[in-house]
Amino acid sequence: MNIRAISDVVSDLGEGPIWSPQTNCVTWTDITQNKYHTADLSTGATQSFSAPSMVGAIALTHGGDYVAATQEGFAHVSIDGKFSPLHTFLAADMRMNDGKVDPAGRFWAGSLALSFEKNRGSLYVLEKDGSYSSVLDDVTLSNGMGWSPDSNFFYYIDSIPGVLKRFDYESVDGRISNPVDLITFDTSKGIPDGMSVTSNGKIVVALWDGGRVEIYEPSGKKISEIKLGVSRPTSCTFGGADGNVLIVTTASQGIDLGKEPLAGKILAVTDTGLSGLPPHRYG
Repeated sequence: MNIRAISDVVSDLGEGPIWSPQTNCVTWTDITQNKYHTADLSTGATQSFSAPSMVGAIALTHGGDYVAATQEGFAHVSIDGKFSPLHTFLAADMRMNDGKVDPAGRFWAGSLALSFEKNRGSLYVLEKDGSYSSVLDDVTLSNGMGWSPDSNFFYYIDSIPGVLKRFDYESVDGRISNPVDLITFDTSKGIPDGMSVTSNGKIVVALWDGGRVEIYEPSGKKISEIKLGVSRPTSCTFGGADGNVLIVTTASQGIDLGKEPLAGKILAVTDTGLSGLPPHRYG
């Protein structure tokens, strides 16, 4: 197994990586620094863009630009980095966090209170027609999400209390139902953060303060883990020509970079035996 930094950029709170097979680039956010970055997976050449406020997640559209989950709600982002608000609805002491596009082209993203106050967060869906709604309330730290390859299940992490839930998922209307606590984490050994689903349905979860990603069967049974050499991995996805490069975002906040030189960098992990599919696009 090989671990390397894709880019020289050091993020304070790197999050939400998405890979584009069309450009061979990976895009991720640095939430607390109001930035997002795009790096070539092969060369590491990086473009950095400033945002008007915190960006919890960003996603590609079919038009080649972006939608974003921001400190205020949802926004459209042009290719050259200009933000245009779509919906402004969050209270001033809240922000959006992780988000992803579902198999039907909707953008899902969840919120949290900046103080991590219990049950103040929600999970929202930005529909393809531009409308939005709340689909889940009483969340504390909305985080990673993903869909099974057959689109029958939706996975969702609330980092506090540290549970990954599985829902039945209807792709036609985007309805989720029948929640099951699939994985309950021992948060003293790492807090579940972002996640990805492999092409054959395994669940890969990044563990904040855990220094690793863990791999689970769809049943919730742990299979293995990959130690990364950084304390604070935040999220993961797959990229590369064959989809077999595990891409992991990390945070440098609160970390001694002398002891963890890869902290805050976006990592490419190869020879894991895992692979994934390109992300769905909004619209």
